[in-house]
Amino acid sequence: MDETAAIRLLGEVRVVHRGHVVQPRAVGGARCVEVLAYLAVNRHRDVPQDEIADVLWPKNRPQSWYAALRGVLSRVRDTMELASMPPGSVRSRGGSVRMALPDGLVTDIELVRRYCAPSGGDLAAAVADARRALALTAEPALVGATGSWANDVRAELDQLRRRAWEIDAGGSLTLGEPARAVESAEALLALDPLRESAYRTVMSGYLALGERGRALQVAARCRHVLDTELGVAPSAETEALYLEILRADEPGPVAPRQATDVDPEFVGRSAELRAISEAIERADRGRGQFVVVTGEAGSGKTTLAREVVARARAAGAHVLFGRCSDEAVVPFEPFVEAVGRELDALGAAQAREWLQVNGTDILRLVPGVARRLGEAPPARSDVDERDVVMTAVLDWLTSPVRTGPAVLVIDDLHWSSAATLAVLRYLIHASEQSRLCVIATVRDEYADVGYLRATLSAPTRSSGVQRLQLGGLSLAEVGALVDAADTTLDPATLHERTHGLPLFVVSLINSSESGSVETFPASVAESVAQRERLLPPTALALLQLCSVIGMTAPRALLRSIADDVDDIAFADALDVLVRNRLVTETPSGVEIRLRHPLVQEAVYARISGRRRSQLHTRVAHVMEHLGSVAAADDHSRLAYHFSRGLDSERPRAAVFSQRAGDSAMSIGAYEDAVVFYTSATEQMVPRGDSAARCRLLIDLGRAQRKARDPAFRPTLFEAVSMAKRLGDEELQVTATLANDQPGTLYAHIHYDHERTDTLYDALRVLESAGRGDGPAAAYLLAQLAIELVWVADTRVLRDLLDRSIGAARHSGDQDALVAALFAVLVVLRVPSHAEFRRACYVELMGLLESPTRRVDSLVAVWIARNQIEYGHLAAAAQTRSTLTEARVSRDPELAWMVGNVDFGIELAVGRLRACDPKFDALRDIPASPAVTYSYGRLLGQLFALRALRGDMGEIVAVAQDIIGRFDVVATYRACLATAYADVGDLDAAVELVGWYDRRRIDEIPVNNLWLSTIVTIGRVAAQVGNTEVCAIVYDLLVDHADENTISWAAVFGVVHHHLAELAIALDRYDHAAVHLDEALAEHQRRGFMGWFAETAYLEALLEARRDGRPSVAAVARARHLADDVGATAVRRRIDAVAAAHGLAS
Repeated sequence: MDETAAIRLLGEVRVVHRGHVVQPRAVGGARCVEVLAYLAVNRHRDVPQDEIADVLWPKNRPQSWYAALRGVLSRVRDTMELASMPPGSVRSRGGSVRMALPDGLVTDIELVRRYCAPSGGDLAAAVADARRALALTAEPALVGATGSWANDVRAELDQLRRRAWEIDAGGSLTLGEPARAVESAEALLALDPLRESAYRTVMSGYLALGERGRALQVAARCRHVLDTELGVAPSAETEALYLEILRADEPGPVAPRQATDVDPEFVGRSAELRAISEAIERADRGRGQFVVVTGEAGSGKTTLAREVVARARAAGAHVLFGRCSDEAVVPFEPFVEAVGRELDALGAAQAREWLQVNGTDILRLVPGVARRLGEAPPARSDVDERDVVMTAVLDWLTSPVRTGPAVLVIDDLHWSSAATLAVLRYLIHASEQSRLCVIATVRDEYADVGYLRATLSAPTRSSGVQRLQLGGLSLAEVGALVDAADTTLDPATLHERTHGLPLFVVSLINSSESGSVETFPASVAESVAQRERLLPPTALALLQLCSVIGMTAPRALLRSIADDVDDIAFADALDVLVRNRLVTETPSGVEIRLRHPLVQEAVYARISGRRRSQLHTRVAHVMEHLGSVAAADDHSRLAYHFSRGLDSERPRAAVFSQRAGDSAMSIGAYEDAVVFYTSATEQMVPRGDSAARCRLLIDLGRAQRKARDPAFRPTLFEAVSMAKRLGDEELQVTATLANDQPGTLYAHIHYDHERTDTLYDALRVLESAGRGDGPAAAYLLAQLAIELVWVADTRVLRDLLDRSIGAARHSGDQDALVAALFAVLVVLRVPSHAEFRRACYVELMGLLESPTRRVDSLVAVWIARNQIEYGHLAAAAQTRSTLTEARVSRDPELAWMVGNVDFGIELAVGRLRACDPKFDALRDIPASPAVTYSYGRLLGQLFALRALRGDMGEIVAVAQDIIGRFDVVATYRACLATAYADVGDLDAAVELVGWYDRRRIDEIPVNNLWLSTIVTIGRVAAQVGNTEVCAIVYDLLVDHADENTISWAAVFGVVHHHLAELAIALDRYDHAAVHLDEALAEHQRRGFMGWFAETAYLEALLEARRDGRPSVAAVARARHLADDVGATAVRRRIDAVAAAHGLAS
């Protein structure tokens, strides 16, 4: 049975199962890491709990260690459960614990042991296993485990790694891989410099490589080390090898090829091929790889890529190849080519089988293949298509139907479109734990350009990323090319002139063979020009036509354009170009390819400007005449050729640019759609106002908005203005609706006057036309309420929302109703409208429960936020799970909001230790394309966390910044006062609280911050003993006792809890007891275990104030609850109450 390493103990300890990667540190901290790792290492026996306790507490085991251990084991089980491990994977019985993995699942350390065990005589298998062991042990073992037991495991793995190097070194030498043998033996010597057998392997390897001098140097090094460290001479076996090296002849010339290789022009690059081969092997073991091959133009990147393709296919990998074109922006081009070719190669029957397993979403990219298979691509959804495409590409490449690793080779990535790079970035990130190896070639001059560097650096990947730099060929390798070509050119002269640049070398050899060399050309372009001058006219015309079409020309298209020659002349001309090594034909003869982009550039540059325009126009007309113009790449290529054609074709260029934009939008290539629509606006005639231009601006604005381009706003405002100038009310409304606000929607220091004015204008247009109760009005009213959320009275907002819902219901438009109900969740978060919002939430969930409806990502975020507030934490987690990496990765603001939901769930449920890293991840607030103000966006989350865990020193540290904004945000004064009280500066807290009186409290705006502001004022007033403020706040809150206080997604406890604290401060102990009972019940019902612990603290505080002393039981209970969830701030307050009354901590 094939075994999979589900428990990864090499590197960061983690559980990897069914696509889940769960780190125990994130679930339960360092102790969870320690226990999970210890159980995994000892999984074949029952481990006594006392033994585990010794691991956790080798000294000073706490008295309550058993309860603490149960908590740690609970977190271990949570880790396994989050990775979809079956129940019972961690069993406790009879005072012992055992990790029981399902059949076929093991730890990676077990795999290493098996890989290093005797193989039974199969040397090739033993070497392959040793290399797998080396790949697994490349990372340190048990990162995060600190016990002495871990050192014993690390020592064992060190020995296993040495054994693997030894097997690989000796086996590689025997199997005819001397370079690998040298590398592995040297690695072994770095670990064990006294291992004499390793020196012999290095010496033999260098001898086999023809490097006798280096072999002798190693022999001398061996003699010196043995003499210095051990005082002994080398063994007789080593001396015999030394004498053999002395007698060996000097090496002959480098052989140009091995018999198994495919391309007669391929020489050298052994180190790069070995690195890529190893990367593919690592991918085959489920450790996804991303390899970037860089080099200057002509350095052999594409040649190396094609060699990799051939070798990987021969080794049983599933290889897909796609390239990016310089000549036209083609959405998702390398993925379209790679997937399309693979589907065609599979054949109709097998392709349909794969589609049944992987789903048909991938057919969105290749509609032509879908038509050939008789399949219809899925209908376009009404929400974001990008995540559908990204998920489809990932699922296709990592499909379980693949019997080997998948290798995706992307050639000329530097010419990729922005949308293509976005998908690739997601693919790199999401495939880290998969059997996918992505290899991309990039020209040096583009590698550090910003847009590409962000992709090549793979910042979200922790492993499996490497860059290979291609230099020039050595003199011996140039000589091998000369020998293979059987030419009389001098290799040394060639190497000196070309600096070993492979394409230049081959180009000069080709020029020599064609008889065009009188003097050496100074460049590839000059070499191509020399050969051009010797071509017959028909062949030259065909070559120029190829350069205009692009790197790859369909033979049928080429033949149709060259209709001035007969078939024989066409074939003869093509043969001439092939013989002169300017083009190649695919084995099927369906496509003609130029030998290299530098060849295309050289030929294209020598065509006159007018002739180029004529050829582009001819190509466009023939492409259009041939038909099958339906996919995004068809439209984009037509737009490219028409735009470079004759001036009379500009209108056609505009038409096809707009169609290309439409096609790009339909598959989620929003950045590319911006390029197409922008080109269409530049090509469109006439230049002035027109309905067609206005519609095009609306399309451009929508694409810019989807692409997070800040230009969407002025683009759509211009569309609105143009529609008004045209008197076209329909376009005015359409443009206004397209300009809806993206981003966080709760950046409260933001009000867009211009946007609000356009909404009111559009609404008046609809109402004057008698359409005030239609779906467009419903959308406008909902958007207007969102825009006015921080500046309008709640009654105005409620009226707008009531009208929006009414218009949606009247029109029967469910999508409009969803938009209206969603706006309620965003806008009306005030307690006076709590029941209305809850009813809207229930109705919205009913509308969205249809399995065929895809919920917009932003809507899902707000639903999860409301579910947290209502205590529906399991539902919130389920909603959050629909926000996959593919759905959020391209939008940093959305990803940040999802991070807030993650933080909010952890905070609500009381996993406070996990909140610290999640909060730190939120500190990097992304820039918004529409809102530049971001101060204070994290204050609510920080305040809610530090109320339960840690202290509020971080808030006090920025006191001056907060004080300067007291008049901007009403809650800031109370937050700072609370922070002062928390760190012990009571005088500062008292002064800030003393500012409040009834008038100032009544003047606090009743908006979405009102409840949290009033609660915070009351909380700090109770802490500093300002009973006047306590009484005012109590009266304001008592009507909202059953509500929950929340700062966006960060829970701050039910109002009953805060009323209890106020009642204690006011000496209303009977009221306090009632509120505490309600708060405990509500916190437990909703699963707010952090606040459950805080309420338990208030119980002890009530006893202290009412009875003069808290009971031991109340203090013990509160401490236990606080410790269980990691509520260190709560524990600090409990200890203070206990200490004040003489109770031990």
